[in-house]
Parts: sequence; structure tokens; C-alpha cells
Amino acid sequence: EKEVDDSSKSTTENKDSKALKVTSKKSLPSDQKNQKSEKEVDDSSKSTTENKDSKALKVTTKESLPNDEKNEKSEKELILVEISPIKKLKKKSEIIKKLRELVNGVENKDTFNKIKELQSSWKEIGHVENSKDKSLWTTYSALLDRFYDNRSIYFELKDLDRKKNLELKNAICDKAEKLINNSNIMKSVSILNELHADFKHVGPVEKDKQEDIWNRLKNASDEIYKKKRDFIANIKVSLNENLDKKTKLLNEINKIKNFKSEKIKEWNNITKEVLSLKDKWNSIGGVPKTSSKNINKEFWNYFKEFFNNKSNFFKKIDESFKSNLKMKKDLIEKVNEIKLSEEWEKTSKEIQSIQQEWKKIGKVPIKQKDSIYKEFKESCDFFYERMRLEDKDTIKMHEDNLAKKQSTCDAIEKLLGNKDFDQDEFFKLQVKFLEIGHVPKDKVDTIKDRFKKTIDLVVEKSSDSMEKDDFDKFKFIIELNSLAKNPYSKNKIIKKKSDLIKKINSIQSEIKNLKNNIYYLKESVAAENLKKEYMEKINNSDKEIESLKLQLNLINKV
Repeated sequence: EKEVDDSSKSTTENKDSKALKVTSKKSLPSDQKNQKSEKEVDDSSKSTTENKDSKALKVTTKESLPNDEKNEKSEKELILVEISPIKKLKKKSEIIKKLRELVNGVENKDTFNKIKELQSSWKEIGHVENSKDKSLWTTYSALLDRFYDNRSIYFELKDLDRKKNLELKNAICDKAEKLINNSNIMKSVSILNELHADFKHVGPVEKDKQEDIWNRLKNASDEIYKKKRDFIANIKVSLNENLDKKTKLLNEINKIKNFKSEKIKEWNNITKEVLSLKDKWNSIGGVPKTSSKNINKEFWNYFKEFFNNKSNFFKKIDESFKSNLKMKKDLIEKVNEIKLSEEWEKTSKEIQSIQQEWKKIGKVPIKQKDSIYKEFKESCDFFYERMRLEDKDTIKMHEDNLAKKQSTCDAIEKLLGNKDFDQDEFFKLQVKFLEIGHVPKDKVDTIKDRFKKTIDLVVEKSSDSMEKDDFDKFKFIIELNSLAKNPYSKNKIIKKKSDLIKKINSIQSEIKNLKNNIYYLKESVAAENLKKEYMEKINNSDKEIESLKLQLNLINKV
């Protein structure tokens, strides 16, 4: 605004100067005037009306100049003086055009300097004696007023913007400081990086606040990065510990990768160990990056090598199973070929011989195990059922057997009614029932169901009157008697014996571990309580072993 006032004053001064100049020219002494010819005066009077004032001024000036100053004026200078007002107006119009573009455009850091340059150019041009000059001045002045009004608003908005930026940056600092206590340090670092990016994109704040707000964010960042460094240091320790653990597992699997055996059971047991090593491996965390690739590759190579060996073994076993399956199918065909024969004695011996061959054949694929046995049994039973139907004496014997079995069930039910249940008598009746031969085919299921319900009733009533150990023994003898009298239960008895031995060994191993744990317990109240707990487990396990050994002895007697 001051510069606009200065421009206005300059214009006024130019006007006064012009007026003074004209007055002085008219008042020059006559002895100093140049002599002019009448021809020049006449030529001057013939000038256009538009340039009349200018021409008059020129002639007056020429006439008033001394003779020694007039000689240096050239014709070119006189022409410039004539067109000067027009050029000035044109320049002022150009300045106003540029000024309007700057005022209407988007302000930047160079806008103010350009405005100053245009003001300076306007001052240099000065006042122009022309009717258009006032109009140009009015436009020029209005544009400057607009610019400085806009600039004042701009600075007000800029001040508000910087206050808002300070609020935003303080909010970012608040968030950064809260991250210091976040337990997930890596997530905190990730969020902090985002906050730094946000801080960077928020505009400037007041200069006297810049350092303080930056130091606040920096201090919070330094604490978080320190926690990150400590975290990484701890991670390195953990990674090295994990490497030691995995190295031990690697050595263990290396020892069993080339395992060899011809027994499926041994392969299954060692497979459980390998899978246990795999689970332990997966449960261990990461290791140093420099070792990760090699140790993982080595472990999984050993793992694959073991299962390749196992796969090769079972391929051979599968071939053997398939061969056994084929042989059993061939035996079924043999039975089918003779099961319609009426040469009872001869055919019966042939089928018995085939049954002996069947027992000698090894295992078949587990999916066909039950179905192939069922098919074989049905073929054999078909012949024997025909033989029973054809033999009247056999039919009579079957009916007698049915009566005996019914009588035995009656006797067992009667025992249940006695106040003192006689176990020995019950076992004798059970064995007696199982030893009685075949009954008529249409009565097989009926008498079998009655016997089973009677046994279940005995077990149910005995559970209330016996101690647990006695009751377990009682049930086991019932089961053992049933297996012992079944001609097809030999394998079941063998499996039962194997399961008992395995369970005894497992409990003994557990007792050994408990005793070792007691040995290493230190003297304290907590240790004493734990010792009592271990001793109680050991005593219970000892009792369980005694019970299992009793069952094993019973099986051995069978």
C-alpha cells in the first residue's frame, strides 16, 4: 500500500513538474530565444490537432534553448519525444495485463517479487499526459488493492494452517509416545515408520515451535528403536538356543534314518519316534538366518530318507500280502468246489486240511482281512451245515446240545438268586456252556443271545458287591474262558498277551521316571508335596502291574 501511495505521489510530482516545465519555457528571456524562421512556425501550425500541445511544447522548447545546446539534437531524438506518450501508455497497459494475471493466478514464492518489479516499472514510466492515463491508474491501483487484500488473508490463513499443523504433529507425537509401552515392538516400529511419514507430510509449523515438536517425536522414536535393538539382541540369543535344540534333533534323526527291519510293528514304533521328532522340530522357533537353510534342508532330507526306506519296505510287504490274498482266494475256490459233495467223511477231512493251510498263510491287506476270512468261513460252514442236516444222529445231538445249553443258563440264573454268589461254580458253568457242541442252526442266535444276557447280568450284579481289583480279575477270567473255548481266537489270545506285556513295560518305565524325579527333588515344602504325589502314583502303578501280571499268568495257563 505504501508503494501504491508512493506511485501516486510520484504521479502528482510528475504533473507538477510538467506544469513547472511549461511555465518556465514560456517565461524564458527573449535574448535567450533562438531565431526561428516563419517557415518553421507555419509548418508547426499545420500539425494535427492530436499533437498540437506536444508540438507547441516542442517549438517553445526549441526556441527557448541557447544556440550552443541546439546543435547536438538529432532528428531521431525528436521522433522519440513525439511517440513517447503512446509507448508509455502501451507499457502501462502491458504492466496492468501482467499484474491482472498475477492477481488472478495462484500465488507462489515469486509472485511478490514480480509485483514489486511491475511497481518499479510503473514508477519508471511516470505520469503520461493523456486522457487514458487516469483510467489505467485506476485499474492499476484497484489491482494492487486486490493483491494486498488477498495477501493479508493469505497470511492469516497461513498462520491458522501452521497452528493446525502443530496440533496434528502433537497428535502424532502422542501416538508415538504411546507406542513406547507396546509389548509388540516390531509392530510398534512399523507404526512408528508410518507416523514419521505422516509427520513429514504435515505442513510446517511456526519457526519457534519446529525444533521442540521435532525433538518430541525424535525422543519417542529413540526409545522405541532402543527397545527394538534390545529385542533383536534377545532374539539372537533365542535363535542360537533354537539352533542348539535343532542340532540335537538332527543328530537323533540321523541315527535312525537308515533303520531296517522285517517286522511291521518295529517299523510302526520307529515311525512314531520320527514323527515325534518332527513335532518337536516344528515346535522350536527360528534359527539364525545363516544356518536356517542348511539345517532345515538336512533335517527334512533325513526325514524323507527314512520314509523312503519305510515305503520300500511296505512295497515288499504289500507284494507279500497280495500274494497271500491270492493263495487264500485259491483255498476258498477249493472249498467251493467240494462243499456240495455228499462224501461226508472224505470231504470233511479235505476241508480240515484246507483250514490248516489257511492258518499257515501269512497276512493279507488289512482292507480285505475281514471280508476274505468271512467268505472262507461261510464256505466251510455251508458244507458242515449240509452234513449236519443229512445226519439224523447229528441232528439229535444238536437238539440235545441245545437242551444242555438252556439248562446251563438256568443254572447260572439260579446262582444269581443265591445270597452268596459262588464264583467257582459260575466259571464251571460258563466253561461247560462253551464246551457244549453245535445246536440246530435256527437256534444258534437265540441260545447265544440268552447266554450273553445271562453273563452280562452276572457282571452287572458283581460290580456292586466286589472290590475293583477283584471285579477286574473276575471280568478278565470271563473273557479269557470265552477266548480259550473259541477255535478261531488263538490270534486274539496272543494279541491280548502282547498288549498286557506292553502295558506292564510302559507302567514300569513311568515308575522309573517318577523315581528319578523324586531323586532330583530338593528339600522344600513344595518338593515334599510333590514327592508324596509321585509316591502315590508309584504305589497305584505297582498295584496295577500286579493286576496285569495276574492276568498274564492266567493267559499263560490257557
